[in-house]
Amino acid sequence: MNTIYKCSRNAIMAVLLFCLFPLHGCKKFVEVEPPPTNVNEGNVYAYGSTAAAAMIGIYTQMSNSFFLRDISLYAELSADNLVLFNNDKTDYVTYYQNALLATNDGTTKFWLQIYPYIFSVNSAIEGLNKSNGVTSTVKQHLLGEAHFLRAFYYFYLVNSYGDVPLALSTDYVVNNSLSRSPASLVVAQIIDDLKQAQNLLSDSYLQADAATAFPTGQEERIKPNRSAASALLARVYLYQKDWVNAELAASEVINKTALYSAIPLDQVFLKNSKETIWSIPGVRAGSPNTDIGDIFILRPGGPADVTDRTIYLSQKLVDLFQTGDQRKNVWVNSVTDNNNKPYPYAAKYKATGGDALSEYMIILRLGEQYLIRAEARLQLGRTQDAIADLNTLRARSIDPNEPDENKRLKLLATSLSKEAALTALNYERRVEMFCEWGDRWFDLKRSGQIDAVMSAAAPLKGGVAWQSYKAWYPVPSDEIRINTKLSQNTGYN
Repeated sequence: MNTIYKCSRNAIMAVLLFCLFPLHGCKKFVEVEPPPTNVNEGNVYAYGSTAAAAMIGIYTQMSNSFFLRDISLYAELSADNLVLFNNDKTDYVTYYQNALLATNDGTTKFWLQIYPYIFSVNSAIEGLNKSNGVTSTVKQHLLGEAHFLRAFYYFYLVNSYGDVPLALSTDYVVNNSLSRSPASLVVAQIIDDLKQAQNLLSDSYLQADAATAFPTGQEERIKPNRSAASALLARVYLYQKDWVNAELAASEVINKTALYSAIPLDQVFLKNSKETIWSIPGVRAGSPNTDIGDIFILRPGGPADVTDRTIYLSQKLVDLFQTGDQRKNVWVNSVTDNNNKPYPYAAKYKATGGDALSEYMIILRLGEQYLIRAEARLQLGRTQDAIADLNTLRARSIDPNEPDENKRLKLLATSLSKEAALTALNYERRVEMFCEWGDRWFDLKRSGQIDAVMSAAAPLKGGVAWQSYKAWYPVPSDEIRINTKLSQNTGYN
């Protein structure tokens, strides 16, 4: 397929050069040893230093390209948590009003962004497997990172488009004529990659050389470890309704209490917090914090009509928070315009671009693992165990300084029925995971609620009536034109 092969000639050298020269971006990922001077496209993975640098370059490009921000932004706009202030930005409007067109470059973002990354990790897997110049320790961990990243990319592809081409090599002839593989096969590959990553990755967070662990308590949680693979695997199993394995994978992470704990709400999104399983730092000069903070934090006068900050939280979401739930006070903020109209916004991240570095983009975190395990346990008939997991999240959301007991958030009663506990779970997921990685959009799809919820939400967005086919994004028409083996999703021309 075209998007894969057209980037192939320069992809590896671009990734490598991004981090072998003293650019601003890679300093966040700490230094690697200087590479040999005779590095070229054919021998990037012949040396440990260049192989490690090439992998760092993939993370750096992810951060530098707005790819990570776009997942949270556009998938969240597609659902019902956000309100768009105006219609000036076409990309925003088409996602917000569920009016995507296969011919609009701005509405094919995920497909066009992700496949070049898949090519890069396929190159890494092939190069490392052939290499005799990389030590076994470094090779093992870098292969684990590559398999993890490939699973991460395909997770968002398959949940955005359904059936997608499954590219597992850098072979131009093969990739240029791939048809769409059934989603079930793609998911099977995701699971296989994550199982390989579990076996290959270290329990510790490693430094840029892919061999040296950070000292205890000083971890930079920016390269995936075994827990990251287990955390993503738990989510994949949950989406597949494999409750037993979802619970096992989530428990593996939760039980590593030396590394992870349910910390106070105001510390969750700080860089390298004990909530963090995997994160990516900002890399652009003058903008060291998160792109997510930049996009969601409103200016004092309200949503501006000339910048990206034109998005705020729906009142329905804000009103959902229960009395005393500190997630509303800590993770939601508000500004007012000149007419005293309030605009609530997601304030999980507090820093914007020019502030001193204090936050990384947290991609996987502990709170989600408690939600995954709670849902799995509920479906397995272990209601009290599920309630205990939900209460872990609720306990840290109680204001201990509130003297009025009636104004404090309550823990869930252990006597709740399964049905009542499921209602509580849906609440916890909504208020815990809003504006994170499209969780609401994907949750509506996997739970079968999307038609009911979006049929009610669509008229409020000012677009046309909701139709079921809109749950899947369109395949870019240019890709279909170049590769006639590709088919379009139902409902798109």
